[in-house]
This record gives sequence, structure tokens and C-alpha cells, in this order.
Amino acid sequence: MMATSSGQKAHAVAASVAVALTVLYRFPPEFYHFYPQCPVFRYLHIYCPGCGATRALAALLHGRLVDALHYNAFVVFLVPPVLYVLLKTYLRTIRGETSVWPEISPAAINGVLLAGFLFLVLRNAMFMAL
Repeated sequence: MMATSSGQKAHAVAASVAVALTVLYRFPPEFYHFYPQCPVFRYLHIYCPGCGATRALAALLHGRLVDALHYNAFVVFLVPPVLYVLLKTYLRTIRGETSVWPEISPAAINGVLLAGFLFLVLRNAMFMAL
């Protein structure tokens, strides 16, 4: 069996992401219901920080920023830094540079977790007020 280079693996991952985004673009969750339902919302009837993420990403792919923010603002604000890290890692890998998964500081991780928790609380407080 032939060993696969890091560059080939990176291309395979990028192709998989492209296929997933194509499916999301072609079959938006507002019209197609084969996407999984959030178990937190289904059983607890509260919005988790990820609720609406699929719809938000589909809206972004269609260039509808306002709709994306409505579906899940937290995910919309996470897209640029996540894309930056993934693209930077992909480019380093295909160039043959030593590629290690980027180290994220504990402060950044804690900040994102705190922001997610605050988003959860505020989002559900507004939902309950309606």
C-alpha cells in the first residue's frame, strides 16, 4: 500500500469541504430537511450556540449576510478566523512546509467559550421574552 503525502491529504480534505459546501449551497436547509436537527433544541427547547449554524452558513454562501446574522451571529463572526487558520494550514501543507496544527492560546479558547456561553444566554433570554 502506498503512503499518502501530507499534501495529498490536504487536497482530499479541501475537496471534501468543497463538496460539503456545494451540497449546502445547492440544497439550502430552508428548503431541504435532510439536515440533522439540533438535539439540544429538540429535547430542551433552548437554542444552543450552534443552533442555526447550517442555515447561517448556507445564507453566507448565497451572499445573504443579514439572514446569516439572524440565523446565528456567533457562527458568522467565527467564520473569518476559522477560514484564516484553515487556509493558512492548508497552504503551508501543500507547500511542503512543516505543518503543525496551530496552537491557540488558552485565553483565546476561554474567550470563545465565554462568548458562546453569553450568546447562549442572551439568545435564549430574548427568545423567552417574545
